[in-house]
This record gives sequence, C-alpha cells and structure tokens, in this order.
Amino acid sequence: MTDQGTVPRAGEFARVARRRRRQPVEAEREILQAAIEMIGSDEPGPMTVAALMSRTGLGRSAFYAYFRDVPDLLRRLLREIEGELSAASAGWFDGNGDPVEDCVRSARTIVGVHLRHGFVLRVIAQAATTDPELAAGYRRAAVEGFVTAVTERLGREQARGRVRPDHHPQSARALMAMTDAYLRETLGHHPRADPAEVIRTLTVVWSQALYGRAPAEPAEAATPGGRIRADVR
Repeated sequence: MTDQGTVPRAGEFARVARRRRRQPVEAEREILQAAIEMIGSDEPGPMTVAALMSRTGLGRSAFYAYFRDVPDLLRRLLREIEGELSAASAGWFDGNGDPVEDCVRSARTIVGVHLRHGFVLRVIAQAATTDPELAAGYRRAAVEGFVTAVTERLGREQARGRVRPDHHPQSARALMAMTDAYLRETLGHHPRADPAEVIRTLTVVWSQALYGRAPAEPAEAATPGGRIRADVR
C-alpha cells in the first residue's frame, strides 16, 4: 500500500509535469514573458532572479540556462524591441509630403512602440546607467537610429528650403534625446498619459523647432472622430 504521507500534492505533480514538458525555447519565452508582466505590473518591485522565477513554473536554476544575470535578460528584451524601433526610425521623417503632417504620422508611430513596450524601455534605460553594454544598445536602438533618419530627412528639407534657416546641426540629436525621455516619462509609468496628448505635444515641439510652425489643425483632428490614434499594431 502506498504511504499517503509521501505522495506529492496535486499541485506539485502539475508543476513537475510542466517542467518536464518544457522545450528550451518555451522555457526561455516563459521567463521573458514573466519579466515583461512583472515590469508592467502596478507594483513591480525590484527584479531579482528569485522574484522573477516565482512567476514561472520553472525552478530558479533554469534562469541561468538562458541568461547570465538580469541585465543580460534586459539586453535580450531590448533586442526584441529593437526591430520595432528600427522600423519606426526608418519611417521617421522619411515622407515627401507636408513636413508637419509627417511629424504627426511619425509621432503616432513612435508612441505606438512605447504603448507596447514603454514599461520595459523605461526599466532598460534605468538599468543602463550602471551597465555600459546595455547603455550602448539602448542608445543605438532608441536614439541614434532616429537621429540618423531625422538628419537625413532634414538634409532633403534644407535643399527644398523647408527647414528654418537658423536650424542647428545638433537639432535632431537634442530633439530625439528629449523625445526619448518624454516618452519614458509619460508612457513608461503608471498611470500613463493620454496617448493623443503625447502625440500632440511631440508634433507641436518638433514642427515648431524645425519648421517654425505648428499643425494648422489640432492634432486630434488628424483622424475621423476627433482623436489621433497611436499605431499599436
């Protein structure tokens, strides 16, 4: 007869079964998803390996099969987001229409990225202050790509006489550094700001600084129904 005192509880059976069924890619994804959910919670607390793994069905030692430490996990999350940031920077001021309307479109795109990943980007930026490798990756993904795209666009605009004559060559870098900090402040914390207001603010700042004029209509009027919609696809 089985000794009932040695039989694991049902919850333990389920936990062991889940661990046995994990494929490496599934286990890694579970850890990353747990990190995203922890960062995005109302009260995230310090991200430690123990706290993170308590949110998964994996043992604490499983963390080190995929990541060296928490900064290494954040670098992995940044690589996932980097593709979206790169696509956003490619579209930033790459249009050939009215430059102020392009400001609206570009602001909508980057706000969409931060609506999806703003909490994670804020935590990465904070961790980057003590991690040079993470800092370099964050600057490349969140700032430098946009600076390059905007500078190229402004070169075309100067040839057309659309950019203010007193435009400074460092304008793109200053504006993008401001934009990055502003997006993390407004969309990287609870409670988040109204995305339409964030888009409106960025549109006015960029268009005034570069072209000396704001949109003729309030930014909300750019879409039917009276509000700008961030691209959250």
